[in-house]
Amino acid sequence: MYPNIFLATSFQDVLWLLLLIVFSMSIYVWSKGKIANKTAAIIITLIIVYLIFIRFQELVWIVAIGVVVFWIYGADIKKAIKIKI
Repeated sequence: MYPNIFLATSFQDVLWLLLLIVFSMSIYVWSKGKIANKTAAIIITLIIVYLIFIRFQELVWIVAIGVVVFWIYGADIKKAIKIKI
């Protein structure tokens, strides 16, 4: 009776899963670069992903929009906030 609602929720579920995978991989690569220990990097990744996706779900969209904006305008933002000493 309402096929659009089903399509919207399934699309949202797929998008949510895709964001979970992308954020998890990027957070793991970042934490592994900062810490040489793989186990600690996995624990940090699990904690951050838990906080973002389970506790504070509104942050998912804020982080996604921030990543897109930084990806598009990152070089300009870095030049604008560079402090010369």
